Amino acid sequence: MPTKKPKVFVVHLGCAKNQVDAENLVGEMLHAGFATCDSANKADYILVNTCGFIEAAKEESINAILAQAKAKKAKQKLIVAGCLSGRYGEELMKELPEVDYWVGTYKPGELLKKMGIVAPQGCEAENLARMNLGGFPHHAYLKIAEGCNRRCAYCAIPLIRGKQDSRSIEDIVAEAKDLEAQGVKEITLIAQDTTYFGREKGKKGGTLAQLLRAILDNTKIPWIRMLYWYPMFVDDELLDLMANEPRLVKYVDMPIQHASDKMLKYMKRNYRKAELVDLLHKIRERIPGVTLRSTVLVGFPGETHEDFEELMELLQDVQFDHLGGFVFSPEEGTPVMEMDLPAVDESDARARLEAVTDFQEELAAEYAENMIGKTVKIIIDQVAEESEYHFYGRTEGNSMENDDIVKVIEGDGDVGEFHNALVMDAEPHELVVKLID
Repeated sequence: MPTKKPKVFVVHLGCAKNQVDAENLVGEMLHAGFATCDSANKADYILVNTCGFIEAAKEESINAILAQAKAKKAKQKLIVAGCLSGRYGEELMKELPEVDYWVGTYKPGELLKKMGIVAPQGCEAENLARMNLGGFPHHAYLKIAEGCNRRCAYCAIPLIRGKQDSRSIEDIVAEAKDLEAQGVKEITLIAQDTTYFGREKGKKGGTLAQLLRAILDNTKIPWIRMLYWYPMFVDDELLDLMANEPRLVKYVDMPIQHASDKMLKYMKRNYRKAELVDLLHKIRERIPGVTLRSTVLVGFPGETHEDFEELMELLQDVQFDHLGGFVFSPEEGTPVMEMDLPAVDESDARARLEAVTDFQEELAAEYAENMIGKTVKIIIDQVAEESEYHFYGRTEGNSMENDDIVKVIEGDGDVGEFHNALVMDAEPHELVVKLID
């Protein structure tokens, strides 16, 4: 009789970069003879992939570990991986003896070695086919580098993941080809700082533009998207390539964090407001129809009302298509903890975030109204089960899981297909369309 495969159930928390780590871990386990299942009750192994970026994320991760530790059966094994585990593993081991295996951020072969499993040949290859945990088989995140060479004053990522280590262009292209063979129609390139790709290795590391050309030359993937640009390393070569290559989606995700020169200096962002404004307008000019997405941080120590007004002035000037915001969270070991700066009252910080959110909602409502009657190209992401709609999807200007959605009320298609659609109605963050091709 065939040997029963041990089953693993995954609880994933955190960002897309963390998701890729979990996918690689599960890919190794599948390669070593495991199978996945859809319930912790059915599993032999439960993998909790944690986030440790800010306090709220750490609390969510701790609660997830505790919930699985409390519910696990006698013969089940609990695995904890990810950023929280990597950052506080030694402390957590003492507090949570129910956890059987601790691993940090992904290192090829580490988990199997701790489990006493001899990795099959090829199991430690970086481009080993991984399990897609996103739930959308036509989309995949592709991590192009690990770590970060920036030392922003508020950020713990360099403490958790170390300095930047870019993958080789050859390895990334090989993974892109593998994803294409699996039916992926959209890849999203991710790293802590995608625009710095390869630069830490000098000329032999290549650049982001060279990487994009290699993916374009070696695959036919229709949509290639990038997240997490850093303003300092955006050059004309990259912008021209995006403007002229139809398979590179016209979408720029560049977290600016702030606009006041004083705050940018405190945050150690290494650019000034004037440079930032010039770059944002340049992107709009060089890439017609581009979608701009960003993130801002309010309540950082030392932020005054005048600093916040400078930020709002930039937001009014640039008018980002998508904008996220968060309130400063003090993280031990980060540079800001050594800076003698006055704290911002939490109620003031929350009010500032609310002002940013309200402003962006007004823009979203205006955009939605202006889209009615226009034709857009969409990708179908999923069937809209138990709904008046047929499908849910996205336009080129919306990234997976982060931005607005499209609701298809009329027309036939399949998940992963591209269609032209007429916008029949719209609300902030959603368009209602009918397929017209």
